[in-house]
Amino acid sequence: MTDQPARPQAPTYDLSVVISTHDRPRQLREAIAAIRDQDHPGPIETIVVWDRAEAEEELAVDPAVDPHRPVRLLVNDRTPGLPGSRNCGARAAQAPILGFCDDDDLWLRSKARRQLQLLADTDSDTVVCGMELEVDGKPFARPGSLPLLRYTHLLESRRIEANMVAALVRRDAFWNEIGPLDEHIPGGFAEDYDWMLRATRHQPVPVVVDPLIRVRWVVQSHFRQQWPAWEAALRQVVDRNPEFAGVPRGRARVEGQIAVAIAAQGRRRDALRQIRATLGWSWREPRAALAAAVVAGIPAERLAAALNRRGRGI
Repeated sequence: MTDQPARPQAPTYDLSVVISTHDRPRQLREAIAAIRDQDHPGPIETIVVWDRAEAEEELAVDPAVDPHRPVRLLVNDRTPGLPGSRNCGARAAQAPILGFCDDDDLWLRSKARRQLQLLADTDSDTVVCGMELEVDGKPFARPGSLPLLRYTHLLESRRIEANMVAALVRRDAFWNEIGPLDEHIPGGFAEDYDWMLRATRHQPVPVVVDPLIRVRWVVQSHFRQQWPAWEAALRQVVDRNPEFAGVPRGRARVEGQIAVAIAAQGRRRDALRQIRATLGWSWREPRAALAAAVVAGIPAERLAAALNRRGRGI
């Protein structure tokens, strides 16, 4: 890749964790504290990247003061949005292994240790883990479904563990064989899924099935007024992975999500055509019914919020 950073002369840290943030000062401090409190015995650097916001300089921890758990601050100088901010932090990372965290998520204390050990034991380029979802204060344990995640698994289903905040990845693979996050995917939507499809296509990804990160969801639709970008991003994912054609139920799932996005835009005729296309791949696909409900007048945001309260999504 042309934007691959120069390799450090000697690894200073075992792990570099990139936190992408925008306007969540309290949650950000909690996310930083959780990473600094990891029980991994080696050094971990935290890189906080502010996206379209000014850095809070008081959060920096100089490596001269704490070489074991320093905190570096950056302002996103790449494409605005989550993919660009993650790539910005990854480019500045000094460790041979990268991890990612959103500012409203919390790494559980053993995450770094257990996943670094799995990387070492398997000699893989990427590992992931199960999650604990917290929805309006209510926890939902979402462990990994399999000990080894393959490309075909992600074509079949959108696995909860196939997520950037659940992943550790070798820095060289991130910039070369797998590639960084796509900064131009419409709206920054489905960027995790796009990247995880590439990671599993590169090689199977081992899983710590236990939940090692707490993902705090807020029940509100972040797709409001952004349904066109969600539709375009999902179409791009399908176009980039023609293998979906050989996995009818997996293809129906994505086509059903597109149908919901079209219906949410008020494009009734297009939505009905997309619902028929979805059912053509699999008549059992429940998102076809969700899209039909939106066509009938139920707001997509209401459906999304109802699913979120159960720890699920469209």
